[in-house]
Amino acid sequence: MLRKLVILFIVLLATLFFATQYNRTITEKIEVYHDGLAIITRQEKISGEDLPKFYSEYYKQLLQDQKSFDAFLYEATKEYYFLYGTAPLFSNRDIKIASEKTFTATIVMKAPGFVRYDKGKNRFVIARKEFENDGKLADLLLPKYFESQLEENIFISSFLKSEKNSLLTERTVEVILPEGSKIEEISPAFISRTEPGSWYVDFGGGNTYKAVLKKTDNGFILKETMVINGGTPKNLLDEKASESVLQSLRDYTAFQIGFSNEKMKPEALTKPVEHKVKSDYSGSWSFSASQSGQKTLTFTTSTAPSVQVTATPRIDTSLTMQVSLLIEHGWVKTGTFRWSWRLRKFQASVAPTITIKPSLNISVTGSLERTLSANLFTYSPSPIYFSISFVPVWLQFELTVNAEVYVKFSAGVSFNVSSNYSHYASLNFTYDGSRWNYSASRNASYSGPSFSKPTARAGVTEKLSLPFTLSAYVYGVAGPFVRLSPWLQAETTVSTSNKLNAKLTGGLTLSGGVQMAGWLKAFCDNLPSVEYNIWTWNTTLYQGSFTY
Repeated sequence: MLRKLVILFIVLLATLFFATQYNRTITEKIEVYHDGLAIITRQEKISGEDLPKFYSEYYKQLLQDQKSFDAFLYEATKEYYFLYGTAPLFSNRDIKIASEKTFTATIVMKAPGFVRYDKGKNRFVIARKEFENDGKLADLLLPKYFESQLEENIFISSFLKSEKNSLLTERTVEVILPEGSKIEEISPAFISRTEPGSWYVDFGGGNTYKAVLKKTDNGFILKETMVINGGTPKNLLDEKASESVLQSLRDYTAFQIGFSNEKMKPEALTKPVEHKVKSDYSGSWSFSASQSGQKTLTFTTSTAPSVQVTATPRIDTSLTMQVSLLIEHGWVKTGTFRWSWRLRKFQASVAPTITIKPSLNISVTGSLERTLSANLFTYSPSPIYFSISFVPVWLQFELTVNAEVYVKFSAGVSFNVSSNYSHYASLNFTYDGSRWNYSASRNASYSGPSFSKPTARAGVTEKLSLPFTLSAYVYGVAGPFVRLSPWLQAETTVSTSNKLNAKLTGGLTLSGGVQMAGWLKAFCDNLPSVEYNIWTWNTTLYQGSFTY
């Protein structure tokens, strides 16, 4: 018994030791005025290893770059439009950030049209998920709201990697009605089948939303607790079960509060601001990165005092990489404001354009056969940021190049070989809801091959390979990658007493795929990665002879 308890304690300790919980605390104070305008003060605090740093870097970027801010504004106001039917207004001057161990962002927004007038009941209304009490608009916007929630959690779970790690979000929303208001009724929104008070959404695998509504003297307080981990949202994987999940998500915090106020006039109410999501929505993202430069590495090795090889591979490179991600949702309408869901398509596309000049200078004393290898360089530019709602997502490009040299010499000799390569590829890796596949277009060419005259007439075989790995990973964890391995091989053979035949061949191999994590991994056959061998190309770059 004691042994069992000790083993259980060790297992629990190991689980706790390797698990990481990130914390996100959001407080929203919404002060409503007599003209129906609301001032929303939203404060978000982030704690946990690494996460505050990334939030800080993202907010600094959007405060300095107008394009980044505009993209953030679209995403942030979309969330409020889904909930309250109006898109709040704010500028980068309305954002304040503080970053120490905990990151804090405070945003002050103005939301016109936050209050509406119900002529039939002669009262004012604040509603969540009311969609203007319009069935056609709800049919249009509810799937978009679902998609926004799912995509936010897909990216969060990718960052978390596994079910051991989780993000706990605690959100408190306090709405303060205009002075003199009297609450008459709190009722479900017209889309909802749930009486307001408390709500629960279970995506499966420990991924849940919970919310409790409390009436106050001058408004209400809504408290939410959301837990997302990197595990499998089992209840979304089955189309029939997904219908129940989406029904819960539809009803989640969907209610309206009716109140009277003698100081308010229906004709004086401000008008709500529409959001572009009403007519334009796309779950796709595109990015690019480029790099150029020159890298050299020198190997020196010896097998005996009289036998030594010095190999200097060098690469001149220019790289541009285009990457796009697409998530396509499959909806089946099963009733009034009811749908089932499946992932119809996930596609990761990558299009690298590379111009390289691999070259190798070799010098050997004595007879030798050896393979040498090392990392030539790794290049990681600054992450590219975007957001889903208020959640920042970063894409990390990385280029890793190794050098592998094989040499076989029958005598002491030295010489240099090189050639220019140009290569373009466009690769699409697609999960179509049932299986993975890929499509590819590519071409390669060479120019300017060079084979210097060896210092001695001797039989030689040498091969230089420069395996590239190009990756574009969301949170540095999941995304598309390409492996490209250009190579040069030089051979000399002694033919006559004064001639040496020389041949330079070259080519490349191309493969690629997608690294997966989190919810998206679960939706795509639960495979951690897929990779395809796509193309092998080789040609004779130079053939001739040298006279001694």
